[in-house]
Amino acid sequence: MNRLLKLMEEKLLPFAHRVAGQRHLGALRDGFITLIPLLIIGSIFLIIQNFPIPGWDVKQVEWFGAAFPDLITLPAKATFDLLSLYVVFAISYRLAQHYKMDAITTGILSLVSFLIIAPKTLKSESGEVISNVIPMGEWFGSKGLLVAIIIAILVTEIYNFFLKRKIIIKMPEQVPPTVAKAFSALIPAFTMFSLMLVVSILFLQTPYHSLNEFIYVMLAKPITLFIANNVFGALATCISITLLWSIGINSGSLVNGVLRPFWLDLQKENMNAIQAGQPLPNIITEQFFDMIWIGGAGTTLAVAIILIFRAKSRQFKELGRIAGAPGLFNINEPILFGLPIILSPLMLIPFNLAPVAITVVNYFAMYFDLVARPTGVVIPWTTPPIIQGFMITNSWTGAVLQVVDLIIAGLIYYPFIKMVDRQKYKEEITEK
Repeated sequence: MNRLLKLMEEKLLPFAHRVAGQRHLGALRDGFITLIPLLIIGSIFLIIQNFPIPGWDVKQVEWFGAAFPDLITLPAKATFDLLSLYVVFAISYRLAQHYKMDAITTGILSLVSFLIIAPKTLKSESGEVISNVIPMGEWFGSKGLLVAIIIAILVTEIYNFFLKRKIIIKMPEQVPPTVAKAFSALIPAFTMFSLMLVVSILFLQTPYHSLNEFIYVMLAKPITLFIANNVFGALATCISITLLWSIGINSGSLVNGVLRPFWLDLQKENMNAIQAGQPLPNIITEQFFDMIWIGGAGTTLAVAIILIFRAKSRQFKELGRIAGAPGLFNINEPILFGLPIILSPLMLIPFNLAPVAITVVNYFAMYFDLVARPTGVVIPWTTPPIIQGFMITNSWTGAVLQVVDLIIAGLIYYPFIKMVDRQKYKEEITEK
């Protein structure tokens, strides 16, 4: 185990730091983090409409009128169904900040470029095709995220290329800086918009009819099917997060930032199924992993509970009390660095094993419909366990599953904690 840790420190740690510091991945991560409050608010309104009280669907119509179910979901539609528009701006904005460019202008250029590329047709219920509209959902929702990410990065890089080489319209010094900045964007903007228009026209001549359809069929769909939406992909995600945490890298935001675009599409499919009154098609969403990280990465709330009630060492018992409160809100640095778990050859075994076991249990419990699947609603990551499971699945079965998860994690951690606690207890007796 020591040799493995040394190898990870020498080889994996530098590589992980380079990946975490990569500007495009950083912009991707920060852009999505910026939008999380928006998604949480939209999800709250979806929860109100689908609150798990028998007869609530009938009562809300009786109390507030027949239009209420559609009206109450408008905030959710305005966030999730236009998500690609916000993402293209947010990622471009963050990347422009890295280059110390005018972030607002860059974000707007990316937004307009995306609008030029994205299909702008809508098919009515009668089958009539309506042109020149921005339909909510489809390519402007989660389905268009991959194209939004590509355009955000491409436009920002092109704009940075023009600015660095001063291929811009230069205004006299007497002109106010704000006006000068606006004119400096003219040549890059014309070039980018022309490029997007040419790409859009070229794809109209293909069977795909749009860049969005091409990217979705060739990239997004296969990645979602073979990586993001199966038990093996879930296990790979889980292991990659705990392995990186094992050497002290806060890997959740890094891994989530890469996979979030694919998870969001799966979440949206589940939301659409709820609206249509159909069974939820997907198990793997970002919230599936939220249910696993009870107390934080490694499912460490179980560790705090064991320390509080079973530790003989005064130091560990006190650590459990200190770590218990933040652990309820999925903050586990006191446990990770106080026990410690990080870089501990012994404690890293259950730290990596417990989440894997829980991932398998949770996946198949949902696969065989013993537990409700994640609805797709986004809730704050600090939501306490049990409540979290209920809100994610909109069912009491989700809350029960998290209790089972805690027990499984506790059984895996207990023999290892007992060993380190016995050693610490002996040290404390010797010191006396």
